[in-house]
Amino acid sequence: MTQANQYEAVYEGDWVSGSSAADEKFIGYVESFNEHGAVLVRVTQSDHEEIVNTSIEASRIKIKKLPERSPSTREELLGLIDLALMTHDKEWFENLELKLAAENLAKQSSIAASRKNTPPGWVKLKGQRNRLI
Repeated sequence: MTQANQYEAVYEGDWVSGSSAADEKFIGYVESFNEHGAVLVRVTQSDHEEIVNTSIEASRIKIKKLPERSPSTREELLGLIDLALMTHDKEWFENLELKLAAENLAKQSSIAASRKNTPPGWVKLKGQRNRLI
C-alpha cells in the first residue's frame, strides 16, 4: 500500500485525533492546511491543557479522521450548538438548530398524541390507567 492511500482524506472542518510534534495527544477539527501538507488543528481536548482552545500544526501522518456521527441525546446536541457558537461556525450552528427544532417538534407531537385519548384534567402514565390530577 502506498503512503498516499494509507490515510483517509481529511478536509477543513473534519474532526481528528492525533499527536503534536511534542507528542501531545489531542482531539480537534481541521482549520486549514499549509503549503507543506501540515494540518492546522483547533484543539478542543488534550492531555496537555495548555493547548486546548488553541490551533496547533500537526503532521498529516500523525492525525486520524474521527468517524462522523450524529448527536444521540439532546444534551449532546446542545453541547455541539455551544461549540458552533464558540467557533463562529454559522452554517454548522444553523444545521444544529434545525435538528433541535425537529427534535422539539417530534417531542411535542408525541406528547400531543399521548394526550389525545386522555380526558381533560387526567394524566396518562406509561403502563397505567388514566389518573385524575
